[in-house]
Amino acid sequence: MRKFLISYAASLLTFIIIWFLIPYISDPSYSNENGLPNIVGFIVILIIFGSVLDLVACLIGEVLYRNIKQCRKFRVGIPVFIGLSLIYIFILSLFTITSAYASSLVAPIIMGSLAFYVVRRKI
Repeated sequence: MRKFLISYAASLLTFIIIWFLIPYISDPSYSNENGLPNIVGFIVILIIFGSVLDLVACLIGEVLYRNIKQCRKFRVGIPVFIGLSLIYIFILSLFTITSAYASSLVAPIIMGSLAFYVVRRKI
């Protein structure tokens, strides 16, 4: 349980950081046009809404990590967890009305899944 919680925390932190940085990476003048957002409020909203998305993905990843013994090797584990995140994004896009919301989750979910795998493997 301890290993899962540490891996989940790393995944959630990665999810939050990537989701926060995407507007600034894609458009460097974003902060000048819109003013800086309330960072604390933004992080709280991401923790509330992002933690549910991330928890489901981490639970699925934990089941895969425990049941597929070859996931402990980087050659197998990294493609499996990238594939897991892509399937998870596809499932989310089926249930959301707008594809813009699902497309904004692609990079954070992939990076969160990889962070979960790397931290889970190293513990």
